[in-house]
Amino acid sequence: MVTAPSPGTSLEDVDTPALILDLSILERNIATMHDFFRGRPVKVRNVTKGHKCPDIARRQMTADGAVPYGLGCSKVSEAEVMVKAGARDIRMIEQVVGRAKVARLLALARRVHVIALADDPAHVAELASAAGAAHVKLDVMIEIDIGLNRCGVMPGEPALSLARTISRESSLRFAGIGAHEGTIADKNREIRVARTRERVQRLVNVREDIERAGLPVGICGAGSTTSWNIAGVMDGITEIDPGSYVLMDSGLAETIPDLEFLPAIAVAGTVISHAAPERAVIDCGHKALGRAADGGMPKVVAPAGVQVTRLNSEHGILQVGGGAADLHIGSRVSMIPRYHGSVVVAYDQFICVRDNKVECVWDIAARGCHQ
Repeated sequence: MVTAPSPGTSLEDVDTPALILDLSILERNIATMHDFFRGRPVKVRNVTKGHKCPDIARRQMTADGAVPYGLGCSKVSEAEVMVKAGARDIRMIEQVVGRAKVARLLALARRVHVIALADDPAHVAELASAAGAAHVKLDVMIEIDIGLNRCGVMPGEPALSLARTISRESSLRFAGIGAHEGTIADKNREIRVARTRERVQRLVNVREDIERAGLPVGICGAGSTTSWNIAGVMDGITEIDPGSYVLMDSGLAETIPDLEFLPAIAVAGTVISHAAPERAVIDCGHKALGRAADGGMPKVVAPAGVQVTRLNSEHGILQVGGGAADLHIGSRVSMIPRYHGSVVVAYDQFICVRDNKVECVWDIAARGCHQ
């Protein structure tokens, strides 16, 4: 059983491996996102699948510019955790399929406002049947494929036909449309703006098609971390649903340096072996730092002159340069994950620090929520 450090503990005394959350950077990231939308018609619906932490979610869903007490969740089990934490408006960003999951979704819908997601008549039929039997009026949005080639009905007649199908079901209410334009990660902002607008305009065009057919589109949602202030100012968009911005990671920060958000998390490790002058080994491997397949090796931020070159399950191998001559057994190493999503789920808690001292410990309560 891992013992959490007490408030006031020096960061140097936190046992490793540990997932460290810098509260000042977290607060800065949330303020940057939400201050932009304060007073604007478009609202922020934060997606929780990356951080999976109720304490972070509470700060997001009550921030200026947010959908009040609103969140976006991938899994029903994740949504259950967030409702327990105070969320009152849940939009599913993944289709819920199967009797057990739909039943849990409807149980949530009796307690708070829930919006399900569909991209096929089969989704509509299952949701309508279950909602009717449960005497629940369920809101349903349509996911549109605007270029990601993942989930989503095609724009045009297929999308319009699906909207009509939902509106004909007495147990369902057509709530709107949404799309994920994908991580448009070009360093050239002009190119990123053009590509984002091209894709998101396809969604706006679908909204216009559906409204011309006489069906109101309450929500038209798009806008990820890489396009938050591009999609978020386009006519026709009502919500953006970013996720990664709040924690960030070295991969996204290096790929798009003008994003305005900073990495808020780091993994702290300890040197356990230094058998060769040019090589050291730390006590965290890919179980604690994420696999290289997630985008590459983590970035060492301290000490300077050190790189992670290989990750085994519990060992991280470091290449030691001339600038790190004082690295020794017991030295601390701080690393920013390449992709935060696969690292967060390896830990039970964020060790939250401010000015290099532990301020609090937050549970990652939804870390095992895959259903």
